[in-house]
Amino acid sequence: MDTLVMQTRCVREACFQTEATLMAELAQGQHPSLLYIGCSDSRILPSHILDAHPGTVFTTRNIANIVPPYSAMAQGEMAVAAVLEYAVLHLKVADIVLCGHSCCGGMQALAHVEALEPGLRRWLQYAQEAQTRVPPEVADAARLDALIEANVLLQLDHLRSYPFIAEAERTGTLRLHGWVYDLASERVRAYEAEVDCFVEEAPFGV
Repeated sequence: MDTLVMQTRCVREACFQTEATLMAELAQGQHPSLLYIGCSDSRILPSHILDAHPGTVFTTRNIANIVPPYSAMAQGEMAVAAVLEYAVLHLKVADIVLCGHSCCGGMQALAHVEALEPGLRRWLQYAQEAQTRVPPEVADAARLDALIEANVLLQLDHLRSYPFIAEAERTGTLRLHGWVYDLASERVRAYEAEVDCFVEEAPFGV
């Protein structure tokens, strides 16, 4: 037997003992209320951030939590578009959370994108505009943090370029959320349109 299968057996067996009834129900179909779009970074666990249980969150992850704009479908960028279509038009999710994170390698790579392999270089083109949204005098760690936030806002703009998402948001059947998750503190900064900035939640225990 595959050793990786055996390593995960205890966890799966524990889940079977506690969630057998739920999983039997979910085998008949899923009805998640939320789509999570995040980074593929190994340090990020969406279920950890959201306290998500089976059947509640539809998820897609990629380098730098990117959503290619609607126009990119003409160039063959279909993977994220297919997720959006299925989540919004078929599963009827009520919320989309687009979550960036601190220390993002994708954002760090924007400074030397031309030196990257072709796949990464092409993919990160959909985040390049974030650099123009950060003033040039912002540098070092502050620049990386600003880039991460700017990229979240850029990808929210890309989400709204999909007609069915723009329409669902306009009619109030869909809400879009921009988050930045901090690895060290595990707190989240959430974008608030009313004040046009990211607002950080209070420290834990306060």
